[in-house]
Amino acid sequence: MKPLRIKNLVLGQGIPKICIPMTGKNEEELLKELAYIREFTPDLVEWRVDCLKNQESMWEMLKTISDNLGEIPLLFTFRTAGEGGCREIMYEDYVNLLKKAADSRYADLIDAELFFCPEGAEELVSVLKERGATVLASNHHFHRTPPTEEMVQRLIQMHKWGADVLKLAVMPQNREDVLRLMTAALRSEEDTQKPVVSMSMGETGMVSRILGEDFSSCITFAAGLSASAPGQIPAESLRRFLQAIHELKTEKINIKQVT
Repeated sequence: MKPLRIKNLVLGQGIPKICIPMTGKNEEELLKELAYIREFTPDLVEWRVDCLKNQESMWEMLKTISDNLGEIPLLFTFRTAGEGGCREIMYEDYVNLLKKAADSRYADLIDAELFFCPEGAEELVSVLKERGATVLASNHHFHRTPPTEEMVQRLIQMHKWGADVLKLAVMPQNREDVLRLMTAALRSEEDTQKPVVSMSMGETGMVSRILGEDFSSCITFAAGLSASAPGQIPAESLRRFLQAIHELKTEKINIKQVT
């Protein structure tokens, strides 16, 4: 897989990168989240714009958040109600919103729900990339885990539409669903050679959030002051888990080399 560089961050290489979502409903809540983020210093931050009550203040807050983050990359996300977000939006308005975010230059990555309108997906990705954006295509299933082949094909389709990063989130009904999600992520990464972000949500799927280094998930979302999806692990704990797993793998490699 060809790694993807965003500012000083490299996706698709080494330990999965920790992303903390910001879900504040107003400026006061967002500033509290920023204070926590400055203390924890995650690898990247997602701003869930759909959670903001006063949408008119969006662009002013985007600049404030970007300025506060400095070299920490910012993922701009408007999660639609159809994929588990906080509000409804017409597709034309959604496209214009993402275009404006790209034009602002304050968002380092832009989340695009390409299955919102599949017939317009390729054009949307092209327009965003022409405006200098890095596109993270996403698809969410909060009530099921699709068949393995469907998950593989959805990730590959996002690749064909031109997205830079491919994200799939599903809800497992059992442990087998978690294994199928990780299998689909592995196959998709091999086929597309692009960074994949995969997660099985809820308590059953929690293991998928810490095993991305071996099972093709270059970003793992952690709970900061609040969680944006079921099963997110508190950021401090997640960092310890990821580091411990990586160190054990490195130690095992060193032992083999000595032997």
